[in-house]
Amino acid sequence: MADLDSRLLRAFVAVAEELSFTRAAHRLHLAQQALSTQIQQLETRVGERLFDRTTRSVALTEAGERLLPHARAVLAALDAGLGELEATRRAARATLRVGLATTAVVPLVGATLRRFAEDRPDVHLAVSNHGMIDPSAGLRAGTVDVGFVRPPFTDDGEVTMETVLTEPRYIVLREGHPLAERESLQPQDVVGEPWIYVEGADPKTRAFWSLEEFRDEPLRTGTRVNSFEEALPPCSQGLRSPVRANRRSARSVRPSRSCDRFRSRASSPRGWPWRGATAKRRS
Repeated sequence: MADLDSRLLRAFVAVAEELSFTRAAHRLHLAQQALSTQIQQLETRVGERLFDRTTRSVALTEAGERLLPHARAVLAALDAGLGELEATRRAARATLRVGLATTAVVPLVGATLRRFAEDRPDVHLAVSNHGMIDPSAGLRAGTVDVGFVRPPFTDDGEVTMETVLTEPRYIVLREGHPLAERESLQPQDVVGEPWIYVEGADPKTRAFWSLEEFRDEPLRTGTRVNSFEEALPPCSQGLRSPVRANRRSARSVRPSRSCDRFRSRASSPRGWPWRGATAKRRS
């Protein structure tokens, strides 16, 4: 049985499909003479003439017609095997870039990352934190592959979102504030309060957290901040009121805050987004 190698079979398939040594040589990035030599070597090994050649045309012989489908199958199988090996090598050195929005860092995030690391020890997790001015956690800039975020935020339509948790919104008030003793509040109760202002914030995000949909008058802004930690001192002095999504995060920095829950549809989803084309949502 003839001992063939893929180099000769690729040369044969290229000439058979192009029916031109010139075009086949160009396709394979070979000199035409080198291609002719390979075809001659193949014909010698199989003991058959595979092409009828004239100065004007190239055509497969009956032997060439019989060999062609098998040559294609061999090359396809070889390419598939090499592709699987390459995929395995890529997975072994794969890195998943995970962005964390500052408003979405909660116990669920740590538990999810730990579970992923246990299930996929072959994938390196590169985790980055993103401030209040980037609620997309790096997705819009393309610096991460997936992220934990708290929508809404402006995106280019390429972000696919899986909602993993929905929470009520809370407002942080100073101790002793007239509204602080209430078990829950309506958004209309607080929209007239002075409000913190995040420098460079996403407009869609700012509208959501400042309860824009419940306002009849413009937002009263004042203290400008870049992080939630910067927002708490003005709140303790009764100067400004931020809205947060869970009671734990609102109480974590200073124990003297009053954290009241909104009644109504003012809820906050937490999501696991990635760049893609189709949006999904889970309650």
